[in-house]
Formats: sequence, structure tokens, C-alpha cells
Amino acid sequence: MRIILVSMFSAIILFAAQLFASDYPQTQVEREMDEMGSLLGGEGIIFRPGKERSNATKAKIGNVNKYLFQASIDVLKFAPLSSADSKGGVIITEWYSPKDQKNTQFKVTVYIKDDLITPEGLEVIAFERKRVDGKWSEDHQSSTIAKVLEDKIIRKARDLYLQSAR
Repeated sequence: MRIILVSMFSAIILFAAQLFASDYPQTQVEREMDEMGSLLGGEGIIFRPGKERSNATKAKIGNVNKYLFQASIDVLKFAPLSSADSKGGVIITEWYSPKDQKNTQFKVTVYIKDDLITPEGLEVIAFERKRVDGKWSEDHQSSTIAKVLEDKIIRKARDLYLQSAR
């Protein structure tokens, strides 16, 4: 009997907390950040399944989000750009060697696929190649640096968006 009472009391507390949490006054920026989604992809845990995706960060240059495009350019400034198409949302770097890795080169391609700041709206592909016997190998492979760059671009785009809201 005691277990049933404790369970019912816990359920009532949880339900009441859910009701009062929705009344918490949030600033405009807090509401927009809450609706933007997760850096890890998807929307995270949603207790309101009917919730729609926010259009708060919608800002276009051509067909892509201007904050994602600017953030991509800012994050990739360490490498020379081969091309940057703001209307199509494609940014490609030249092959680049970090200062401490003279026998390794990287090339990065960024695809911006949405007009919102979302992890699904961005794809980063990085290639890596090595120098063998004084020649760069034509056999380049995918690099793990792509996920790091993708995360930096999303974070930078959100910062640019928040700065523009001020």
C-alpha cells in the first residue's frame, strides 16, 4: 500500500512540475535556442511530440542560411579557398598542410543544405593525403577532422545569429 501511495505521489509531482515548467518566463533568445535542436543531431528528448521545428534562425543568401555560410568561411580561414558559392552553399578549400605536419595535407568541402541553423543542414567532408617519396599520393582518404569542423561551424553560426539579435 505504501509503495502505491509513493508511486502516485511521485507521478503527481512529476505532472505538476511539467505544468509549471511551461510557465517559466524565457527571453526571446532562450526560446529560440530551445527550439533550435541539438548539436548531436535531431531534436533531443521531446516531451511535446507535436512540437514543430523553429524557423527562428531562417536567414537566407540564395538557398542557404547566411549564418552557416559566414561561420563556414570564418572556421575555414586557416586554409586557402578554392571556391565559395554563397547561393548554392558549397565551400571548397585547396589542399592545406598544417605547420606541424609537412607530410600531410587536408582538403575540406562544406555543403550547406538548409536555410536554418541545424546539424542536418550542414555536411562537412574532409580528405587527407600523405607525401610518399617526395610526391603527394593520389590515394586520399576521409579524415576525422570533418566532425570537429562541423561542430565548430554550427557553434559559430549560432554565435553569429545571437550577435545579430542584439
